[in-house]
Amino acid sequence: MAPIEAFFGAMLVIFWLIGLSRGFLRELGVTLPMMFLLFFLDQFGQELDAGMVKAMQASGQQAVASQQDLVQCCLYIVLLIFAAFVSYSGETLAYGGTPLRGPQSIILGSLTGLLNGYLVVGSIWYYMDKFNYPIEFLRFSTANLSGFARSLIPFLPLNFLGEPFLLGQSLLLYLCALLLLARVIR
Repeated sequence: MAPIEAFFGAMLVIFWLIGLSRGFLRELGVTLPMMFLLFFLDQFGQELDAGMVKAMQASGQQAVASQQDLVQCCLYIVLLIFAAFVSYSGETLAYGGTPLRGPQSIILGSLTGLLNGYLVVGSIWYYMDKFNYPIEFLRFSTANLSGFARSLIPFLPLNFLGEPFLLGQSLLLYLCALLLLARVIR
């Protein structure tokens, strides 16, 4: 299996191509729900983790810690993939305006595609790291991480954007507000 940074880099290339083909305005319609989801997970992640552990214990299964990590990691990954799927499918929250032409369209579509890839793929990597890479068939583990992969972990979305920025709130809140304001003002 390829190193984790190569795997997620390939996924970023796919999102880049999607952003390039869909265009800047439609890609921003995916960025907004993903930012809101990440803000929600950042704010209520501890409560969600505690609730999932209680639910597993209440179901009568005495799962070992690794099984709990696997279940929690898979639930977060499914939630992220579901949110991305819903955001990309059907009629999206496309921002109003005239689509750009030429190099501006290519550059902005590429950047928003990469941003969406960073949010989706980086968040999946974040949860895999948070729960100690419990999905064994992928063969990713903390011990197998290269120095480059270790250096990227602080820059994963919830590590980087979830840090307190201003007035004790994460950068995710301010980015959500900015995107929502841009959507409303048009």
